Amino acid sequence: MCSPGLIESLCHPHAPTLGRRALLRSAAVLGAVPALVGAPSPSASAATPPPDPAPAVRGRVVDLTHELSTDFPVWLRFTEEPVTRQAATLAADGYNDKINTINEHTGTHIDAPLHFDDSGLSVAQLPAESLVAPLVVVRIAQRAAQDPTTELEVDDILAWERRYGRIPDGAFVAMDSGWSQRVSIPGAFLNYDADTGAYLWPGISPEAAAFLVGDRDVVGAGVDTTSLDTGTREIPLAHQTILPAGLYGVECLADLDQVPDSGAVLVVGAPKMRAGTGGPARVLAFV
Repeated sequence: MCSPGLIESLCHPHAPTLGRRALLRSAAVLGAVPALVGAPSPSASAATPPPDPAPAVRGRVVDLTHELSTDFPVWLRFTEEPVTRQAATLAADGYNDKINTINEHTGTHIDAPLHFDDSGLSVAQLPAESLVAPLVVVRIAQRAAQDPTTELEVDDILAWERRYGRIPDGAFVAMDSGWSQRVSIPGAFLNYDADTGAYLWPGISPEAAAFLVGDRDVVGAGVDTTSLDTGTREIPLAHQTILPAGLYGVECLADLDQVPDSGAVLVVGAPKMRAGTGGPARVLAFV
């Protein structure tokens, strides 16, 4: 006996003949329908135990995102400060609403390839699967505490690989310089040196950027500072290497010291803005 709807159309004696691929798909649908409507599956038997339920997410989730506010430190050379105004209130309008004016590259945010490549993917065009990736954390905090313009080098990446094995294909590589702890200290995050007129924060060296692009199969790279490039570089070579290669970057990551060097999974909640060169993102690590 045929069930209503789709099943009836498949089982009707005058229905057109299905191709092999369509028949297989139809069989899969038919096999799933009894479970949905509560009828026993024709192939099920009392001796066959029900399948195990899908496993729940276990472990902990670490939020790698800074809280974004109007006082978040921004590099005014390129970025305007965020502005927020109250558009409606519960008392006056029956609901609360705010209007936020925010540059795409503010707070914890993603850089899309379009940021440095006119023909690159926008943030909306990034494949969703690339935003979920094995997380590789390479730590240079001890060195950065002594030298604020130190960079993530190829040797740091190779040292990580000697301990944990080759960087997995499709991974995201993050530099932990310990810099995220400076966000709440006035002036410490951007670390402007009035004597030299330079900003002193760590970044990714051009050589390390080229290594990740040319010698490893990663989806992107990130830093806990305000830029992929160290503050003293006038030419942003890490940006110019990573983004035009089709990879994405994440800047201003938080609390990387709360995740392991290897074994976590990164999820980048990137905004899906048409033609966006980037945008504030909620970045999570499943540990």
